[in-house]
Amino acid sequence: MEREGDPRTVGWHAALSEAWDAYGQGSYPIGAVVVNAQGEVIARGRNRLGEPRGVAGGVISGHDLAHAEINALLDLAGTPRPQVRTWTLLTTVQPCPQCAGAVAMSGLRALEYAAPDPWAGSTHILTHDPYVSRKGIRVGRAPEGVQRAALRLALTGFMEAWNAPDDPVLRAFAVHADDFAHAERLWVGGTLRALRSRGAALDEALAVLA
Repeated sequence: MEREGDPRTVGWHAALSEAWDAYGQGSYPIGAVVVNAQGEVIARGRNRLGEPRGVAGGVISGHDLAHAEINALLDLAGTPRPQVRTWTLLTTVQPCPQCAGAVAMSGLRALEYAAPDPWAGSTHILTHDPYVSRKGIRVGRAPEGVQRAALRLALTGFMEAWNAPDDPVLRAFAVHADDFAHAERLWVGGTLRALRSRGAALDEALAVLA
């Protein structure tokens, strides 16, 4: 799935694991982690929009703010300067305006994402906003295999949540034709739902997402 020797291998697997856990809990399948300069995972978060409403223990759930990136940032024990500037947030889906803004104000100076979000993706805030761009935040992408798995997982989850592949939001993703078609087949066939119902591990899901 990842490039051989990629220093982010552990981090991306952890982010996908958070996305798979989010799907298992009835939320959108989006996950995020923060890795330090050595590539070690130091914080985790998942989308919790579909879970009971609450704010406790550094976790937001059942709330419009309960996105994976927000929960990963809240999971950090601290953001000491200057160390925080060497950390990177890895997220399985391109961040929305809320999450891009949170990264901008967090002290981190790098973000990488897997699946593109042609509807709400707002990483341009980090590179083109007059104020934020002065922070010099680097925006990168996941390895291609991670991009593909994350996009197909997210799309399948969206189709299930909205019970239709032709919602205007989803149609924005149709520019990624092969991945959209693959996700639609998984949705129609109930493949991921079946894996979820028997508590399958992430690697089983990755096998069908590939």
